[in-house]
Amino acid sequence: MNIDDKLSQVFEIEPIIKSEVITHQDIVTHKNDKLESDYETTRTNLHVLLIQGQDALNHALEVAKASEHPRAFEVVGGLMKHVADINTQLLDLHKKKQSIEAPDKKTQTTTNNSIFVGSTTELSKMLNDLRKGK
Repeated sequence: MNIDDKLSQVFEIEPIIKSEVITHQDIVTHKNDKLESDYETTRTNLHVLLIQGQDALNHALEVAKASEHPRAFEVVGGLMKHVADINTQLLDLHKKKQSIEAPDKKTQTTTNNSIFVGSTTELSKMLNDLRKGK
């Protein structure tokens, strides 16, 4: 019996199931594109922080309920805020990536109505110049 099981028996709570540990090798991506690689690394880190934050929040909530101490509930409130902030950071990451990629995409514009102000002689001269490549 390990220490977690003993503590769970003493405090009469269920033992916490440890989540899967993500190693550095799982996080590293092997892409040539630096932006895409950094984006994936940041996104993965934020997801890992979310999972760990939720685990810590669940554990802190159990401790707060068991102890009924005001400071413990204050810590739970702080953890909730941090987890919510990480969610916001994850959404901001997607917006930032889209704004970085947006200038790279070529936009095609279509002109439906054009107007020429001048005489027909000037228009003929302009069209001839365009045909000749001037």
